[in-house]
Amino acid sequence: MKQFYLAVFIIFLFPINYSDGSDLSESDLLFQEATEAVKEKRYLKAINLFEKLGNDFEADAQYNLAILLKSGRGKPQDYKAALKWGWLSLLGNIEAADKLVDEIKGIVPELELKKIRKDVKEFIQVKAEKGDNIAISQMGNYFLVVPETEEYKDAYLWFLIAAAFQIDGSIEKRDRVESEVESKDILKIQSKALELFEKISQTKK
Repeated sequence: MKQFYLAVFIIFLFPINYSDGSDLSESDLLFQEATEAVKEKRYLKAINLFEKLGNDFEADAQYNLAILLKSGRGKPQDYKAALKWGWLSLLGNIEAADKLVDEIKGIVPELELKKIRKDVKEFIQVKAEKGDNIAISQMGNYFLVVPETEEYKDAYLWFLIAAAFQIDGSIEKRDRVESEVESKDILKIQSKALELFEKISQTKK
């Protein structure tokens, strides 16, 4: 993960040395271009680049995008989009996004929060069902982080699938969440997970 975050007041930290771009990936180069655009106050260009990266599950880009959309630089303030990207970056393990999400949640009405939660879920689920490992793992985390209260049965379903695909950390999460699921539901969820796992496996081939 690129250790570069856009702070609340557009303050930059540059722990990455970009002096030689020859060994950088395409996403690294796009990220560099986006951060340079912000330095030059070309915020709309930065938004477009961070969004492109965010759609590929670049959590740091998602966080920077959320900050720009919340700040109203480059585009008019958009709390709904900022919250969507903030939640996604939080699911991508950007700890700073926790504070950002809490701030925006205090502004957005409950009805809109429900819509945004649904948008976040759909964004991840489409990619998860196509076999994207990051999305599969994040589906489990989604049900523990984004809903108003933890939805353990759905989290367990996706951690079962993530563990079957041997995604790092998923076995521990599966076992921890299983303890929160009633025993009468476990076999039913496992059967559903097996069915979905087989569908995703066909997509991955």
